[in-house]
Amino acid sequence: MAETLLIDIGCLCDSATDSTLDHIYKAIGDGPDDGIWEPHPNLFIRRIVELFTQRGLDRIAGLRDELVRWLSGEAHRPAEGAPTVRPSGAMERWTAQELGIVKLYLENLAPADFTLDDWMLVVDYLVQRYLPADDLRTEADWLVTRSNLMGRVQASMGTITVAEADTVLAALPSLADLEVEWGMTAVQMAVVEYGRARCGENVVSLVDAARHRLRKLIVDDQEARFLGDKASMAEGLQTKLLDNFGMMNRDWRRIAVTEAGENANQGMVAAQKPGTKLKRVEMYRGACAFCRSIDGMVMTVVAPDAPKKDGDTQIWLGKSNQGRSASPRKRVDGVLVEREVGERLWVPAGLAHINCRGSWASVGGLPPDPTFDAWLAKLDRRETAA
Repeated sequence: MAETLLIDIGCLCDSATDSTLDHIYKAIGDGPDDGIWEPHPNLFIRRIVELFTQRGLDRIAGLRDELVRWLSGEAHRPAEGAPTVRPSGAMERWTAQELGIVKLYLENLAPADFTLDDWMLVVDYLVQRYLPADDLRTEADWLVTRSNLMGRVQASMGTITVAEADTVLAALPSLADLEVEWGMTAVQMAVVEYGRARCGENVVSLVDAARHRLRKLIVDDQEARFLGDKASMAEGLQTKLLDNFGMMNRDWRRIAVTEAGENANQGMVAAQKPGTKLKRVEMYRGACAFCRSIDGMVMTVVAPDAPKKDGDTQIWLGKSNQGRSASPRKRVDGVLVEREVGERLWVPAGLAHINCRGSWASVGGLPPDPTFDAWLAKLDRRETAA
């Protein structure tokens, strides 16, 4: 039985108390990530999540393995005519030529001659090689676009098998063809664009944070060696680095699960006609208390610009919990009071929180979508002909 842990926040001001409560309740909502690697329960986006995850993990593994070779001295490849002046390590967009110059410089440098700046350059070089920002944004675009479209597929098909999902996923049009092929409205296209921007920032921020952690680990290790701090050196740099890469893997997976789910749900809602009813599905291991509480709730779809929307019974494209709190109380003039209904979490169109795996299911039949039905019929004919 878990022991009760009491935290005294009485000395905090109102704003600090509210921030603390928000973080605590968000942590409770996120819960353990022991189920993060399980197949996604929504078959419409399961393959998307796995493909995005694997491509990211392959990049991270490449960076990790090569960093280990640099640290062990295995990457030392002295060559006549290699540059002897250390190239600039500023984190900008490196060209292939700049990558080659840095590689030659580092390979030609004897392991014993590496300075702290050289080790920083190693980290920058590996991040630029394996996790360049442009490539990551391309991956984010793919994840968001395909997830949103599969949400629209779900709106028309309702159910799908893994094999059918693979067939549809392979046939999805490019973003440039969406308006022509599927008649995407300006609002639907805007949702895709917002998703692309958000996911792109998330993956780039993940890599930036990982780069800073790697550099700090190396700085701390070099400092400990210089000062002879045996206690700090006991764990070993490679062990610390492997822990860091394990964190990167989990962070990448969280982005895959979160962004795919968010954009698929928004795509599902975007494809509905006002008045359609959708049922929330939150049946998966690790669902938080809030998500379990909304499982099975039936909501009515309304237009985003509809007047007097009812957040308790209706959903609309873009409805989220941004600016709302999971904490049932707040502090006002030093006293804890109940939050107003308008400040609390409600059923969003997308996901309730990071790493959430909730989705929508149609209730009472599927709305007609002639544009998509025609596209799907054409796809089915291609399968039959093959």
